[in-house]
Amino acid sequence: MAKDLLQLVERYHRAQNDFDFAAVEKMFAEDAEYHSSGIGGLYGRTAILEAMKAYYHEFSDQISSDISVEFVSSDSVRSHWKLQATSISSGKKVKRQGIETVHFNTKGLIATVEVRDVEPV
Repeated sequence: MAKDLLQLVERYHRAQNDFDFAAVEKMFAEDAEYHSSGIGGLYGRTAILEAMKAYYHEFSDQISSDISVEFVSSDSVRSHWKLQATSISSGKKVKRQGIETVHFNTKGLIATVEVRDVEPV
């Protein structure tokens, strides 16, 4: 199961990088939660997808990659990622790194995502 979860997170990140929101939507449970210091909490697949679409519209040149992806528990995977992007509104270039923990439900759908930024290594 661990290998499957690692592959699911890698597919999730590829779909985000490809702006493939139809694929991303299928990966989330209807009652999923998304928590990050930047946006707070989002509740429900629809709210999560709307926020993602708005974010990727604002940062349409985003390039994101995983530094590492690791199995955490029987239902969780943690990734250390980095990204760079430019805000359409301000023209400001952004570079970030973070830790994302993805928890899956028993159906293999994303139940919770927790994101926190970290200082670049």
